[in-house]
Amino acid sequence: MEGLDSRLRGNDGKKLLAISYELIMSVAVKIRGVYSTAMTRFFLDEGMKVVSPSDTIIRRFGKTKGLVLVGPHDVEITDFEDMEGIRVQGESTAVDAVKKTLQGHFFDAICRNKGEGSSEIEFPFSAKTALDELRNRVLPTVPQHHHLRIIASDYVSLLEEKTLSGHPEKRESVGRSMEKSLIWDTLQVGKEIKIEHVKLDGAVIFLSEGVILEKDFDRKRLVLKRSRFKGRTKYDGLGIEKREGDYAISEIQGGLWYYQHTYFRSDGTLIGRYVNINTPVEFYPDRIRYVDLEIDVVQMPDGQVFVTDEEDLEERFKAGFLSEQLMEAAKKAAFQRVETLRDE
Repeated sequence: MEGLDSRLRGNDGKKLLAISYELIMSVAVKIRGVYSTAMTRFFLDEGMKVVSPSDTIIRRFGKTKGLVLVGPHDVEITDFEDMEGIRVQGESTAVDAVKKTLQGHFFDAICRNKGEGSSEIEFPFSAKTALDELRNRVLPTVPQHHHLRIIASDYVSLLEEKTLSGHPEKRESVGRSMEKSLIWDTLQVGKEIKIEHVKLDGAVIFLSEGVILEKDFDRKRLVLKRSRFKGRTKYDGLGIEKREGDYAISEIQGGLWYYQHTYFRSDGTLIGRYVNINTPVEFYPDRIRYVDLEIDVVQMPDGQVFVTDEEDLEERFKAGFLSEQLMEAAKKAAFQRVETLRDE
């Protein structure tokens, strides 16, 4: 088979900078993993070929146009080990075409290049939600399907198959029940949980753990108390010295593009407030997880409020980690939070 790279080269042997629609549509993709059904639906909708599908995909899609039972592929897609996204490997031009197509559709997808011919694409909350709906077009799928499969993959698949196969109208209620039993019933007041702070480049920082003070399943809200601070001797953004006995109250709510830390001295004196701008938090039985979007909001003890690290966000955009739409969403969240805090 003539490789896609060679099909995209000009007479001088250099890759063409512009990738035409027709050539993008010629990319053949092989897919494996928990995102297979949603990804197959997506790429077929985009006009790409999905080749060498698994028996399960063949059973679900039948003789759908673009599904090729046996054939060579330009790109192979597999899961991350933690199933938070996918690894795209193959001919470099084909990988780039797939990456751009995915980031163009899933605006919060985070793209990390790992050398020529390889890219990692993380799917935060909004991307997973869109993938859930794509999968639901193929077979009944509960909301948060891909998120819940990270927690209990076989259980979620089995329960969906047994409960929804004849009753697709129950997807919302079954999904809510799964979410409650797999996650929220485990998040009891007094339990200590981790905070998984994922950087755009893929680095993972575990912030100091928090003890649950309050939980509200209906609002998807947690309030944590944190008192064992790691890292620097001063609070980020505030520039104020940390002291023994300091603590923070961290307020986290699902669906929001931020969460807030309010810092206090041991006697209750306000130190300041730090608002982290991030993809909407995803809750797990032992932790919360999100992708940090660099830009943040700080409120000093005198009430002064300002945005920090906007330049870092813009640099990450220029480096290709995030879409322009996601960058603008992060800025909007930050400046809206500034106005809210100033009005309080």
